[in-house]
Amino acid sequence: MSEVSKESFAKRNTLAILSVLRDLKKNQTLVMVSHSRGQFISKILDVNSDDHQFLFDLGSSDYENGLAMEAESLSFVAEPTGAKVEFSCSKVRQVTYEGLPTFTCDIPPVLYSIQRREYFRVNVPWLPDYRCSGKLPDTTDFAYRVRDISLGGLGLEIDGMTPPEINSGAVLKDSLIELAELGKFKVDLQYIGAMARKSVSNKGETVSTQRLSFRFPHLSPAQERDLQRAIFELEKQQHMKAKRFQHD
Repeated sequence: MSEVSKESFAKRNTLAILSVLRDLKKNQTLVMVSHSRGQFISKILDVNSDDHQFLFDLGSSDYENGLAMEAESLSFVAEPTGAKVEFSCSKVRQVTYEGLPTFTCDIPPVLYSIQRREYFRVNVPWLPDYRCSGKLPDTTDFAYRVRDISLGGLGLEIDGMTPPEINSGAVLKDSLIELAELGKFKVDLQYIGAMARKSVSNKGETVSTQRLSFRFPHLSPAQERDLQRAIFELEKQQHMKAKRFQHD
């Protein structure tokens, strides 16, 4: 998004910024916290307008938290339903909140709440073999590879050029998405359509596949939160993999 169009989503009124932060807290929306030396997943624990501060969870390791404490600034990205929230803050401090160590920093002077129709979509690695299984409308079982996923839906891949006979709009109830260590998710899938793909294998052979597109017709807040955590984790893994390639 260009800086000009992004600027149209900027909130500079303190009350408006506090309102967005409180919504993130109330809905326990996951937040990706990034700085020049790393990133971690957090959530907002409290918003204190009197002290002009907000509190958020530490990362999962002392090393991560140490890097965050040393950073000159941190950027925050959250993706509540149908929107994307971005803001930055300067140096963080560690304090105690409800008996546990917590980060705190100043309420940001500007916050971007970007309404959008598209969800961030992350591609899924070949290994481990992530699968989605369930029953097709004719009650036959299916188990297809997961190729990409977002909070809006997912793409599944099948071998060959003939997609299964599913009418657009058909709902596959209680399908099971299995993302190995990232968790299992039982959701309804609504079929959108199929797209043929051809690629060259490492043996130099042309391989034909189909990408089947599905959307999630409805996710509960808990399902959305758990899926968002898995998507953030996949994004983090890809980011680390890309950095390793750069250093090799």
